[in-house]
Amino acid sequence: MSEGRGLTFRLSLLLFLQFGVWSSWLINLGTYLLHSLDFTGLQVGMIYATNAIAATVTPPLMGWLADRRFPSERLMGVLNAIGGVALIACYFTTSFGWFYGWMLLFNLCFIPTFSLAAAMCFHHLDDPAEQYPFVRVWGTVSFMLVGVALSVFHVEVSPLPLLAGGIVSLLLAVYSNFLPHTPPQSGFDWAAVRGSELRQIFSERGMVVLLIALLASCIPSSFYYSFLNPFLNEVAWPAAAAKMAIGQLFEIGVVLAMPFVFRRFRFRNIIFWGLMAWGLRYFAFGIGRPGDNEWLLYAGIVVQGVAFAWIIIAAQIYIDNRVPKTLRNTAQGLVSFADLGIGVFLGSWIAGEVVSSNVLPDGTHDWWSIWLVPACVGVGAAVFFWVAFPREGRL
Repeated sequence: MSEGRGLTFRLSLLLFLQFGVWSSWLINLGTYLLHSLDFTGLQVGMIYATNAIAATVTPPLMGWLADRRFPSERLMGVLNAIGGVALIACYFTTSFGWFYGWMLLFNLCFIPTFSLAAAMCFHHLDDPAEQYPFVRVWGTVSFMLVGVALSVFHVEVSPLPLLAGGIVSLLLAVYSNFLPHTPPQSGFDWAAVRGSELRQIFSERGMVVLLIALLASCIPSSFYYSFLNPFLNEVAWPAAAAKMAIGQLFEIGVVLAMPFVFRRFRFRNIIFWGLMAWGLRYFAFGIGRPGDNEWLLYAGIVVQGVAFAWIIIAAQIYIDNRVPKTLRNTAQGLVSFADLGIGVFLGSWIAGEVVSSNVLPDGTHDWWSIWLVPACVGVGAAVFFWVAFPREGRL
């Protein structure tokens, strides 16, 4: 194996393990908490919102650690070791207070590893624009395989995935010692953001409209990640987690096709249909049931690649093209902060409140009323973006 191929394999394995840790709880945790621990919908939403808290706290934290000149691979090893212990602790925890605390600690350690892994890939790959999609896709493959395993081993309402995720996180901590040496990367620093820079970044209407649309998209995405698996299990759809993995299968194709998509379609159209997919999928979930318009359940899952990849990747490319080179990192950091921090926090809180307020006397849920909220938000965000975003130019 050549040095270049060996490096690609090591980075691909890094993302494969990292997304394995992420998917070990993200897919089915809502089902486990609702059905096995009897947590409320609001409590489930609060636990999923620990992602957002971590995304809010870690940008300045990573800037501080970068100032201390920690190599990326060493920092990743420490964070995964602590996160793995926290996730294993969740396996033994049944009270909401302790579970919330352990998940918060886990995400405070785990969320920064995404930026560390990306920085490592972009630092070592000779041609990131061409090579990175073929490395990144292994993260999606891992996510898909975990979803299939959850159904095959019938552990969607079990804490075993938490234990498995914690063990993989500890393995990833060990594996970090074998990753290529990556010098400290400059982190996102709030102190570097000044009023003049903010005005320059958001001087054009397109950036403001894009930010609002990204924030709005966090509401339907929070419903999906927190409560789709509980919904599918409640309506007795067999092998729900494995069928959810179909979304990741199509996402692989969507990610690999992004260069072709950008050559054929304008940015405005891509973001519009990404937002519209988020909204329309919930009408499909509201109507489709096993044995009765079941194809709508599959349709709602299949569009995951369009709903997720088109919006995130297109937004990153738009910022890279429209923001001055000296402000690109700051702009990307601000949008990620809004999207993964404030947006996810509000989205998770809204999703939890909506689910809690639609519990039926028999303990099941009025899913049509629940799905109507993200459906309207997604469609409304798409219409807003189409009307408000500038029409001139390809981007």
